[in-house]
Amino acid sequence: MRTFIYTLFLLVISNLVLGATITSTTDGDWEDPTTWDLGRVPTNGDIIIIQSSHRVEVTTNNVTCNDAPATHLYIEGELRFDNGAKLWLGCGSSITVEVGGIIEDAGGGGSSKKIYICNAEVWNSGDGEVEGYFVFGTPLPVQLTDFTAEIYNENVTLQWTTSSEENNDYFEILRSQNGLTYEVVGRVDGSGTTSVTSVYRFEDKNPLENISYYKLKQTDFDGKSEMFSPIAVDRYFLDDGTCVLTVYPNPCPGNCSAKLTECKLGEAQIQIMLTDATGNIVHEMYDTRNFDGSFDIKIDKTNNLTPGIYVVLAKSGQESFTEKVLVTD
Repeated sequence: MRTFIYTLFLLVISNLVLGATITSTTDGDWEDPTTWDLGRVPTNGDIIIIQSSHRVEVTTNNVTCNDAPATHLYIEGELRFDNGAKLWLGCGSSITVEVGGIIEDAGGGGSSKKIYICNAEVWNSGDGEVEGYFVFGTPLPVQLTDFTAEIYNENVTLQWTTSSEENNDYFEILRSQNGLTYEVVGRVDGSGTTSVTSVYRFEDKNPLENISYYKLKQTDFDGKSEMFSPIAVDRYFLDDGTCVLTVYPNPCPGNCSAKLTECKLGEAQIQIMLTDATGNIVHEMYDTRNFDGSFDIKIDKTNNLTPGIYVVLAKSGQESFTEKVLVTD
């Protein structure tokens, strides 16, 4: 089996990622990691979504996402302020109160509870409740909720989802061999202006061998554009015709998949191990292959993962397959 050393490239790419989409999973305090799906509190550059059935409370005096890059908050449920709490967002950030969403004061009167964007006050509790639809700051023209890649029939299929779009003309798909220099390999028309979920797909029928990187560039009708963070795909085929093990997306933002494809028929039982950089096993399981010899598992926070480099090892009979993955926040 061929071995590919690409840790350096993945570390470079991870440093380019400006943030993540982080979504509320329950009612809770803003600064409680269990309130959010990524198991951490929001930080600079995140796209933050408070879901319609959730109430998130800001209860301290200095909740900050005040540095670059900009942070974008979407309120579908409730954002409630208590105890003179203050929320600080950086320059270029935005708060979008969706229809059905609300910013409110927990009580007590006065105007001590405040929201700042770029050190300028945009709301205080004396202003009263803010119900949707309402926007503070400069919102993103396109809210991208996911971007994934999958190898199928020797091609790379890219899929991405938006929850809303404004003035969106088209997407360009860019590809790179080294994660630094990109070329345009495709274009997909956007949906203009919409507040409903849109799903897009693009198939790269002439993908690069080994590791390649993809990212999206979105362009408005007025020519303004936005670049989204890249994902990596490891695609190679073994000379002996055995399986290909892939992990996607890679880097893995806390939730990804390991997939065995292009298989010859093999033993049904397969052992999957996840080891850290020192070789310690952090997760192990046994599974049954599909009829074509393949399998597909999820890698996420339930596998006891913290940010770092891991190795996925799959064993079945005399076959053994390994793949490195970089887990980010």
